[in-house]
Amino acid sequence: MPQQEPILAGPLPRDLLHALREGGYDVSALAPAPESDSDSDTDHDAAVPAASPQQACYLLGAVYQATGDPAIGLWLGSRMRPDLLGLAGLPALAGPSLGTALRRIARYQKLLAGDRLELRRQGDEAWVCIRPSEPEAPDTRPRIDMELCSLLAFGRQFTRKPLHPLRVSLRIGQPAWHLRYTEAFDCPVRFGEPEDAIVFGRRDMALRLVARAHSGPAAGTATREARPSAASLDDVRAALYQLAGDRALSLAAVARHLDVSERTLQRRLMAAGTGFRTLCEDARRELAGRYLTEGAMSLGEIAFRLGFDDANSFFRAFRRWTGMTPGDYRRAAARPPG
Repeated sequence: MPQQEPILAGPLPRDLLHALREGGYDVSALAPAPESDSDSDTDHDAAVPAASPQQACYLLGAVYQATGDPAIGLWLGSRMRPDLLGLAGLPALAGPSLGTALRRIARYQKLLAGDRLELRRQGDEAWVCIRPSEPEAPDTRPRIDMELCSLLAFGRQFTRKPLHPLRVSLRIGQPAWHLRYTEAFDCPVRFGEPEDAIVFGRRDMALRLVARAHSGPAAGTATREARPSAASLDDVRAALYQLAGDRALSLAAVARHLDVSERTLQRRLMAAGTGFRTLCEDARRELAGRYLTEGAMSLGEIAFRLGFDDANSFFRAFRRWTGMTPGDYRRAAARPPG
């Protein structure tokens, strides 16, 4: 049977493929994933990426059926490489803390069909909850187990801390394999709870991220390096390109990124005869044009990369910037000259 990697290329399946291969699974022996039906090219289409959550669920379901292991999600989640986050990775790792990164991953998931990640505070506790799209589906439990374990692995890798959760809350009743949950999460696990969640201490969410993890920089992620105290206009533009996915992009965030004070950065912009908001708009407009012409990303994906709440917000901004819709711009760019 042919190798499936081209079919499954993408954020979550890429993680999953790595974990399966590390465990010695022959991925090519699994049946091909179903074709995506999201081939619409309309302007308002916020279609899922080529490697959709449905494809990842299909692969997980196939492995679940092949192994018959009810705890396969725990096994996979603890072995997935969090540096293969794909589209969600760069904006997540550009944030200053674990909590910010998880919020950005949650925002990205809202653009896709599938499970939802929700964060909330309860006193000194930070709850990271999974809201399954199909709570009673046969493969929902291993999928949620995998998602919770992989979030913990992400936190440990990119904070370089042991990161022990306060507890894990699960909707299922206590199964015969309950000790495998305790081993996977290394914390108390409560069964028969109202929701599926991993609970951190409030201080855990404030832990700073270290983008350079393990033996080298994570694939497709930002690498923070020491910068000179001076910040040229080109430095500011480069920072804006890197931080464009932050909805709350601010002068303060760019100043921190460049290791200069806000006052110094403001003076540099004034001396150059420009302003922070203008540079932000310019950076997002340029990146939008690049994303529309260099690939087949959906409007939802582009909106996420540029820090918009949804595809419609990006659609309106792009038309304001260029006088064209994103679809018209993409078609014009694809048209042969002459």
